This record gives sequence, structure tokens and C-alpha cells, in this order.
Amino acid sequence: MARPAPAAAKALKIIDLLVSHRGEQFTISDIARRTGSSLGSAHAVLAVLEESGYLTRHPARRTYGLGPALVSAGTAALEQHPAIRAATESIGPLAAELEADVVVSAGTPTEIVSVAVGGTGSRYGPGFREGERVPLVPPLGLVFMAWAPPPEVESWLARAPEAVDRDRVELALSAVRGRGYALGLAPSVAGASVPGVGQADRGRQRDRDRDTWTWTASFDNDYDLPVVDPGREYDLGMASAPVFDADGRVTVAITASGFSPGLGGTEVVRVAETVKACATVVTKQTRGWFPA
Repeated sequence: MARPAPAAAKALKIIDLLVSHRGEQFTISDIARRTGSSLGSAHAVLAVLEESGYLTRHPARRTYGLGPALVSAGTAALEQHPAIRAATESIGPLAAELEADVVVSAGTPTEIVSVAVGGTGSRYGPGFREGERVPLVPPLGLVFMAWAPPPEVESWLARAPEAVDRDRVELALSAVRGRGYALGLAPSVAGASVPGVGQADRGRQRDRDRDTWTWTASFDNDYDLPVVDPGREYDLGMASAPVFDADGRVTVAITASGFSPGLGGTEVVRVAETVKACATVVTKQTRGWFPA
């Protein structure tokens, strides 16, 4: 295992913070607090990032924002990941059709990163933002793990907060492979918007709901809906479908969320099939290969 590089890790935390708070700028004190750094270490890293053009500093307000060097980096990255560009172009119409929030996400070895978000914002659901990350821990990430090689699945299972039933995991992965999409129930304690609550409070509520979704999802309560009964109602949290690359690997996922509670089973399947159809089109547009 490679040795940790604290300075590099701090730099990435700072960039991730600014990416996930689009259009905002932060003082050095805000950045240090939000990234868990001391003022001294944050100042040293910020100086390097500013000098290289990855961040800019407002001369009067003394706040930091994303710099022009990241524009060229992002453009070059999009050229190497055509599926992200194609998926991003497709999620606006999909969000309008489903009246839901839609996010394009990519999997890293340990996290799921939101790279593009579509939709006007639903009162339900976690409300993802570009650049946000959630842990890739069971049962989250089924859409990435269903077609992953065994070593990656084992690493994913090893990060589970509690022991998991291997047979139940295989049922979940097989269900995703069989139908071509993953489902997830909404957390029962998630808060809906309340009249009179300010924007900042709603943002904090969404953050709490997202954390709740991350840490309360469990195979034990059939979070992943391995079987959908047409006659039942479900509080659907998300429907996610994979986009495959030329080697049949899941390169990104398209995920819809923010549905009103009590969807009928037939409607759940319709939503999921709609998301799957969108991901299928993106796979074909980018010359991906559908694994058997």
C-alpha cells in the first residue's frame, strides 16, 4: 500500500469542498474548519493551489474559489470520459420526464462521486450536488458492484459497517444483473420540506437525510427491493442503471431520486425501466459493450 501524502490529501479535500459548493467561495477559516485542517496547514496548501491557478483568491473578501487551471483539467477529463458528457446531456430530459432529480455518478475504489446533476430539486430524496461523495459500502453501490470482478466485490464487502449474509448479497447482485438496474428504498426517517424553513436549514436537512440514507440502508430491511410486487406501494429512494464502456465495465451510473412516497409497484418498475433506457442509449452512443 502506498504511503499517505497528507499535503496531497488536504489539497484534494479543499478542491472537493469547492466543487461540491458550486458558485460559493470560502475564507481560510471556513476551509480549515470544513476540511479538518489547522489554519497553518490550510494556508500552506492554499498558497500552492492559488499559485498554480487551481484556486483564486478574492483580493477584498479574501475568499477562495475554483481557479482557471481546473477548467482545462475538466475539459481534458471529459475528453477521456465521453460517457460522462453523453450522460450529462441526457439527464435533463430524463429528470423532466420522471419529475425527479437525476444524477450521473462515478465509482472510485471506496466512494461514489456525483459528477453531474439534473432536475429542479425535489422536496423528497437526498438532493445530491456535483462533487459530493458518499461511501461505497454495502448495500450502496450495487449498480457498480453487480458487474465488478470478484476482488472488487470482496473489497466492497469488507467495508460493510456490519456483517452481511453472503447469500443475501448474491441475491441482490443477481437481481441487479437480471433486470439491468438497481433500486433502493427511501429512509423512513428522511425529512420532507417544511413551509417556512429557510434555504440553509433545508440544505442541512438534505445533508442529514443523505447521511441517514447512507448509514441506515441495509440488506436486512430489503433496501434493494430484490422483488417488486405490483400490488404493493413503495417509498422509492432511487433507481439506478449502469452505463458500460467498451470493455463491459460500469463506467458511470444514471440515478433518479426524489420520488413522492407511496409509488405502486408497477410505477416503480416503469421508473426503473425509463432510467435503464436512458443509460442504454448512452452506452450505445459511446460504443459501450453490454456484458452477458
